[in-house]
Amino acid sequence: MTTATVPSVLNRDELRRLAPSVFASEPWHRMSGRYRMVPTIEVVDILRERGFFPVKAQQSRTRTPEKGDFTRHLIRFRHADHVEPLAVGQETPELVLTNSHDGSSAYRFMAGIFRLVCGNGLTVQSADFGSISVRHAGGGDFAERIIDATYQVVEETPRTLEKIGAWKLIGLTRPQQEAFAAAASELKPNPSITPSQLLTPCRAEDDRPDLWHTLNRVQENVIKGDLRARNASGRRIRTRPVRSVEADIRINRSLWRLAEEMASLTGV
Repeated sequence: MTTATVPSVLNRDELRRLAPSVFASEPWHRMSGRYRMVPTIEVVDILRERGFFPVKAQQSRTRTPEKGDFTRHLIRFRHADHVEPLAVGQETPELVLTNSHDGSSAYRFMAGIFRLVCGNGLTVQSADFGSISVRHAGGGDFAERIIDATYQVVEETPRTLEKIGAWKLIGLTRPQQEAFAAAASELKPNPSITPSQLLTPCRAEDDRPDLWHTLNRVQENVIKGDLRARNASGRRIRTRPVRSVEADIRINRSLWRLAEEMASLTGV
């Protein structure tokens, strides 16, 4: 396998450019006086001290102009042990953090998997473990609660990687792949796009029939968009990428659950 560098660690200027709401120093003005403001950048610094570094960030759009500096944002972290060159096709664990300062979200920590082949992070959500939330309660033990939540998620990483290894060994027939893609299409409905289009590989390395590569082909096509078709009136269309933090998390977690269900149906 060839190697390539992973995304570089984001410095403060890059983080501010990608997700300015991370640096909010006060909540949205319509928040209740009971809301305890803990800036996300403080959490970034806490995690940095523990060896977790931000490598990707984004924030949701809002139709309310004054909420732009407070809206929901997402940051993906890698531990220092995993900030290194990867082999193409190799998976590495990430810590995913979401938060907002407009009252729409507490601090939420999730496990994530980054696959170098597509540069798309898949967010893990299974029946065995899920996200961990930390309320905006402040207090002297806030840093301790953040660290505890972080390590609860990280401790599940070996089990996640084992599951991925098992999925690579589950071969799917074409009808099974089509069934998976059809179920996935309900997460971002578009009657003009067929399951076969969602299964189209973006590169030769992904043209494999196992469950893991089927999941990743579908995930990349749903999240990145740019699939072309004609609608019912014959007009050419192109699917849009997923830009919303909420939709990104929802779709990724749902795809993971679909893969778990498919693995269960195959008897593995």
